Amino acid sequence: MQKAQNLDYRPGIKPVLPVSQKSIPHPVQKPGVLPRPADTSVTEGMADITASLRTLTQKYSLDQFTIATADGLVFASSGGEDAQGDAARFGEMFVNDPLTETPGVRLFGLDHKGSDLVGIIRTKLQVPDDVAMLIERDTKDILNKWI
Repeated sequence: MQKAQNLDYRPGIKPVLPVSQKSIPHPVQKPGVLPRPADTSVTEGMADITASLRTLTQKYSLDQFTIATADGLVFASSGGEDAQGDAARFGEMFVNDPLTETPGVRLFGLDHKGSDLVGIIRTKLQVPDDVAMLIERDTKDILNKWI
């Protein structure tokens, strides 16, 4: 006689269910880092301050760059729809708390001919400190040429 297979109910055994893609944890992806800038002059051969700032955004692979006054007005910009809003929001924010961080935005302070200004970098990429210093230096060169 053949022995019958055990088909008893076993409450301790759980069925294997298919795993949905949403339930699989994915590693948090850090944004990329700005590439090393090209050796491009941001002042030579430029028609005006806006052209210089556009060249600066291209040189450093930025989405947008704005120089704001400490009271939130646009001083100069590379262009873009967010310049006025960025100046109003981040100009005052930087004055009140210079260490405030906002994803996609990096701020730095400038003093030009006795005026306190705020550099507003918009980029989805991380801005290393050494590159931020280069951007600040080029911004000062732009201001010195045009203002």
